[in-house]
Amino acid sequence: MAFIRKVEVTIGPKGGNGKKIDGLKIGFKIEKTDKPEPNTSKIQIYNLSEKTHNEICITGNHCTLKAGYKDEKVTAIFFGDVVKGTRTKSGNDFITELEVKDGRVALFAGQVSVSYAKDTDALTIVQDMISAIGLPSKGTDLVSGTYPGSYSGIGQASVILQEVLNKFSLRYTIQNEMIYILNEEDPAESTGLKLTPETGLLTIPQPLVDKTKETDTAKDAPNGWSFNTLLFPELIPGASCEVESSTLNGVIKITKTVFSGDNWDGDFIAEIEGVAVK
Repeated sequence: MAFIRKVEVTIGPKGGNGKKIDGLKIGFKIEKTDKPEPNTSKIQIYNLSEKTHNEICITGNHCTLKAGYKDEKVTAIFFGDVVKGTRTKSGNDFITELEVKDGRVALFAGQVSVSYAKDTDALTIVQDMISAIGLPSKGTDLVSGTYPGSYSGIGQASVILQEVLNKFSLRYTIQNEMIYILNEEDPAESTGLKLTPETGLLTIPQPLVDKTKETDTAKDAPNGWSFNTLLFPELIPGASCEVESSTLNGVIKITKTVFSGDNWDGDFIAEIEGVAVK
């Protein structure tokens, strides 16, 4: 079983040589969903020099956060672009806090002015928008048929991409700077993980509650489940995992993941929400 933690951060201009930081206390909270909005990470680095703080806290810098266990492969759990950085003092510690968003620079840079004739192949439009965003993609094989009517638009390629996907009951999400095209039913990929109390399942899976207003009567969300696991980087929204427990046995399609922890003490977990795959 894996228990010895390792966390490292590399930050710098995208495509250049970044500053690798490890050996210091590093904490993080990463919120990932299967929605189009960029996933967000908050990263705290303790007792950086002021010089290093100023070098990394530049808007648009690229950040890679790796976390895992020393006796297993330590892999990236978040890629993104620095939105802002702050430096505060708490007791004897200086804390650098970074806010990082997955794919943010690419999404905002992908501006287009396009026009397509009636019954253009939908995949053509989708691929054009993905090219404008400039990130790799998976799941474009789900797009088939022609776009109903002509289409013209000016603005962010990501907005046009979602408008086109809506016509085919599809959507996209960005996970670790990869665009995934998703449908409602099927996982984008399998993690290959079978989660049990012996292999990293930390809590008993519980049904999700669907309650949107204080006046609503709480009710179980259809096939929705939540549970905590050890920190496995593969557990990203859109992917699937197998769960074997006293309350749930089957395959879960992940809809939300929160990675949190640090390399010194406290939690080092993944909080998972998902739906049971029939």
